[in-house]
Amino acid sequence: MGGRHHNSTTSASSSSSSARSFLSSFCSAAVRRKPIDLAPSSSASSASLERRLGAFELVLLGIGASIGAGIFVVTGTVARDAGPGVTISFILAGAACILNALCYAELSTRFPAVVGGAYLYTYSAFNELTAFLVFAQLMLDYHIGAASIARSLAGYCVSLLQLFPFFQGNYPSWIGHGKELFGGVVSLNLLAPVLLAVLTAVLCYGVKESSAVNSFMTALKVTIVLFVILIGAFEIDVSNWTPFAPNGFKEIVTGATVVFFAYVGFDAVANSAEESRKPQRDLPIGILGSLLVCITLYVCVCLVITGMVPYLDLGADAPLAEAFTAKGLKFVSVLISIGAVAGLTTTLLVGLYVQSRLYLGLGRDGLLPSVFAKVHPSRHTPLNSQIWVGIIAAVLAGIFNVTQLSHILSVGTLTGYSVVSACVITLRWKEKGDIHAYKMRISSWCEGVTCLVVVAVSGFAAGVCYRFGGPLILLLIFFLTAVASAAALYFRQVYAETPGFSCPGVPFVPIISIFFNIFLFAQLHEEAWYRFVILSLISVGIYAFYGQYNATSAITDHYDPISTDA
Repeated sequence: MGGRHHNSTTSASSSSSSARSFLSSFCSAAVRRKPIDLAPSSSASSASLERRLGAFELVLLGIGASIGAGIFVVTGTVARDAGPGVTISFILAGAACILNALCYAELSTRFPAVVGGAYLYTYSAFNELTAFLVFAQLMLDYHIGAASIARSLAGYCVSLLQLFPFFQGNYPSWIGHGKELFGGVVSLNLLAPVLLAVLTAVLCYGVKESSAVNSFMTALKVTIVLFVILIGAFEIDVSNWTPFAPNGFKEIVTGATVVFFAYVGFDAVANSAEESRKPQRDLPIGILGSLLVCITLYVCVCLVITGMVPYLDLGADAPLAEAFTAKGLKFVSVLISIGAVAGLTTTLLVGLYVQSRLYLGLGRDGLLPSVFAKVHPSRHTPLNSQIWVGIIAAVLAGIFNVTQLSHILSVGTLTGYSVVSACVITLRWKEKGDIHAYKMRISSWCEGVTCLVVVAVSGFAAGVCYRFGGPLILLLIFFLTAVASAAALYFRQVYAETPGFSCPGVPFVPIISIFFNIFLFAQLHEEAWYRFVILSLISVGIYAFYGQYNATSAITDHYDPISTDA
């Protein structure tokens, strides 16, 4: 009896010791960082990616990722609420994206020219677990987004074909638009997986070939947009611009939160670092150049569409096409349909491209199985990763109506943008002579990170207050809290200059970027918040039972500030 009691006590003690050991191992692994100058492990793959992309190709890559069919739709739909002031909405959203782009541009030149983007920056600036969480949030956005775009592209292709007499006829709904089964749980779409298979094959063949396809389709898309702007400019009636903001400035700001996502895509340029010929010079050009082109095109389209017809007469589904039809220019609608197909094609192509490079980065680091780290010896593409993301997108697009999940997207984008902005600040810090900032002896680095968290929390609280019509005084309190944290970051930290492109106004530019990104996060559907929490918990579980034991990169478990000579 006593022996059994002793054995049970020993077993309980052993179990408790194992739990403590697991927790200790998890905490130790979670805070590891990757040194900035660490190159990818050569043992992880038998070949490397090929440097074939110049500055012009990178600009087209960013444009291709950003401008899809939305330029022909979202401009008009937002104008129905903001009026001609939608132009200001796009300018405000573009200005906010420029802040994010400046942060991406600095980090793209500071890090070695390898894949990873936001994940890589977070791994070096913060820790391994945070980097894995950023990857998971981004990847869910990419997977669902790719499937949703593929279904939209299939629908546009069928609609475009039906414009020509030879192809007119009754197509089964399961070919392009989707046939719902089992009460809408399943929605079969045959064309979407076929389109995904074609684009995946192009990407597997080589970056030179996929870049050529993207360049051609992007050039076609931009040419059509410019032609539409030119034709529409002659149909403008300036009286339609009065009143400019019929529903007040708040609708313009709300419109900016909606159209912000029309600019996302320049992060794709950062993920192409390993295939850029001159990454230190060309990556900032690609990131900022593509964004400026997109802002210009969106603003011009807004001016044209609101000048052609009164904003109240704009349709909900195809406002730009209907505006030209109302002016007797129906042939322009055909061009718009062609432009929409080209736009969706490039957006999908670049989205699949970015996904495979992110999987490649995590495969090299051991946070995912090494099969994702393999690069084809002659094609110089991450074949396994590319096929994997193509299969996931094809299954989702072919079987499920993923467009219904659009309200939970953009979480990964805003999370990634916010963390990248924070990375710029943390990687600029230098140690001060007085490392004990407070009597409590909190380190300077932890103090700074705490201030960044306060900025983010203040942005979210201000966003919730704005969204649900909270009192103005409360909104002001949250804003002033963020200002106080920004002041602490400015006066209590020492910032070093960086080689290559340098983001101006550090720490204020990244802080404004973080605040606005999280403010927008608060405007997302509540289910998007739930998705963020649930996916984060799942990701922590995957990391705890796989990632922490298989990380292969040379890492450090302490903060290594930038040298004063940098």
